[in-house]
Amino acid sequence: MFPPTHLPNRSKTSTRMCMLVLSAACVALGLTACGPKPPIKIGFIGGLSGKFSDLGTANRNGALLAIETANDAGGIGGRKLLLVEQDDQQDSAQALLALNELKKQAVVAIVGPSTSSIAVAIAPMATQYQLPLIAATATTSKLSGKDDYFMRSVGDAAFYGRTTAQFHYSKQGIRSVALILDMANADYTESWGEPYAAEFTRLGGKVVRIERFKSTDNPDHAAIAKKLLDGAPQMVLTVASTSDCALIAQRVKGLSPGVRMAGSAWASTERLIELGGAAVEGMLVEQYFDRFDPATKFQDFVKTYRNRFKTEPGFAAVLAYDATNMLIAGLQKSQQPAELKSAILGLGKFEGVQGPVLLDAMGDASRVVHFGVVKNGAFAKID
Repeated sequence: MFPPTHLPNRSKTSTRMCMLVLSAACVALGLTACGPKPPIKIGFIGGLSGKFSDLGTANRNGALLAIETANDAGGIGGRKLLLVEQDDQQDSAQALLALNELKKQAVVAIVGPSTSSIAVAIAPMATQYQLPLIAATATTSKLSGKDDYFMRSVGDAAFYGRTTAQFHYSKQGIRSVALILDMANADYTESWGEPYAAEFTRLGGKVVRIERFKSTDNPDHAAIAKKLLDGAPQMVLTVASTSDCALIAQRVKGLSPGVRMAGSAWASTERLIELGGAAVEGMLVEQYFDRFDPATKFQDFVKTYRNRFKTEPGFAAVLAYDATNMLIAGLQKSQQPAELKSAILGLGKFEGVQGPVLLDAMGDASRVVHFGVVKNGAFAKID
């Protein structure tokens, strides 16, 4: 037994230790309470490298701008938003790996992918994970009308194909056309091209040829052009990326200068004129947005985007900006992935940067179609 004189010293030591433990705990609690809240992670999947990287990069930029704008306004409930990027390399297997990686990083939802074929590849897994997937430029009809976790800020490819056929036949007086479809993104090109052909024929026009190629297989564009001109079509319509549309236009015009050229919305990026030069002069293009919109809201977006990325925003940036803002509006209601799908679908009508985007119960959107023409080396509006 210790002498009585030792008891006070032991008591003081124990008291000090308890106070130190409590103090450390309080400091830890204080740091947790007073420090910044963890960010809300939003995933991004798109083709940031490879042949279709112009589309994926513009998607990423539009999404990033929406997130930065939201963060400047205070985030959501005091929490900042963080974009976690994954490059799908326009490869289905890589896209599935990217989706799994984003799930591991606990993102609440994913913006993307940028192409329809990748969307078809990953949508089932996103649904299995109950992870909302909000695409900006994936229009394939294969994912329309499904009660899954795939949503989008753009309409269905079949609608755009039919509407473009009506425009060409009724407004432009086209009576014969040859189509070329890129099978590297077949879930888009066939979803667009086949309804176009059916509607154009129904109206009384003639589809003289439908040619298919795969842009990733280093195709012979000169040989393709010769095939397209068999049957002497009044117009050649390319349903492919900007680069391939420009190359085909150059080859076709070299063989038949008088034939008219047209492209689907996929081709109508800001690089079309740069790559196509004189060969795309007079080309008709379908567009998902009005690049000549004078409204203050759109002009402010253009100015901010231009200052941030040192380039002009095309359709992919506009649609991704809307898609991300749809997601942010849903996050204002719920930040739980299991509830987020219903929160986004519950929006019904969403105000995009150029007016309303209507969202149905299956996550399919509808928005106004625009048409333009390349005139004097620039895009021009068709009234």
